[in-house]
Amino acid sequence: MSSSVPVAIGVDIGGTQLRAATIGGDGEVVERRRRGTAAQDEASLLAAVREVVMELGPELPVGIGIAGLVTPDGTVRYGPNIGVRDLPLAQRMREATGGVVVVANDGSTAALAEQRVGAGRGRQDVLLATIGTGIGGGVVLGGQVLLGSNGFAGELGHLVVRADGRPCPCGNLGCIEAYASGSAIGAIARDRLQGSSRASDLRDLDEVDGPAVTGAAADGDELAIEVLQECGRWLGIALASSVNVLDPELILVGGGAAEATAPWLLPAARTSLKSHLVGSPWRDPPPVELAELGDDAGVVGAALLAVDRDRHHQRPPESERPVTLGSGDGSAGGREQR
Repeated sequence: MSSSVPVAIGVDIGGTQLRAATIGGDGEVVERRRRGTAAQDEASLLAAVREVVMELGPELPVGIGIAGLVTPDGTVRYGPNIGVRDLPLAQRMREATGGVVVVANDGSTAALAEQRVGAGRGRQDVLLATIGTGIGGGVVLGGQVLLGSNGFAGELGHLVVRADGRPCPCGNLGCIEAYASGSAIGAIARDRLQGSSRASDLRDLDEVDGPAVTGAAADGDELAIEVLQECGRWLGIALASSVNVLDPELILVGGGAAEATAPWLLPAARTSLKSHLVGSPWRDPPPVELAELGDDAGVVGAALLAVDRDRHHQRPPESERPVTLGSGDGSAGGREQR
């Protein structure tokens, strides 16, 4: 446990696990909590979040990251791995704590953490892709997390890389999630096995999933290696589209499947990114590197977002603020996204 003084609480809500922590002023984790997530039931989910917040310090600002579509006022409209719909999560938690509560997509909170205190330290424009069962992501531009007009920005997993391609769990066809996620790795390997008679240790397994393919690749299985390289090429195509639009300084790849697949996935993604980048002979692609913070990214980023909101909340009214010109904070004529 850190000796730092906690300044905020971060909560990361997944389909089966709820992680929470207090963080110090430099983004370091001070104290942790973990719970099972009853993500299909609104009352149980709210009770679990309230419980960890009350244990960690209800007087602190609270940031919550959750997979799915989250509006600027902190309403969870929809999530692929949670059963609640149109849940005013921020409002309910403010009623419980009486303090500052901010809710955002978990990919966005993870991106903010990596940019400020993780592998993106010192970079202002960072794109994060998270690879697990599905693919998520987040974008930080000018040092600020990009949430979008509806709060739905950063859904990198649903960039379409092939029209009429493989079905995605979201209901669309050809999303990168259907080509480079942990689930997709297993599905593509099974297709390869059925479509050829090539020798592979994967044929001896009862279940061919992402971890099995990665393990076989580590043992030198050529078919497994080719599957991971194929997934990397598709990922590079999606990243090229993102770079063409956003022009980040750095691309980070995180999530549960990222580190294990990196020896094969990342080199293929880098090559594919460069070849699909507009004007590629006249520019250098941004580096594609592994993220650093692991499971802490979501809670740290959510807490950092709460600290930002708390500072804004404590500003004096506009009529009481001194008039300054050229302050360099980028706020003139702008609009806070959250």
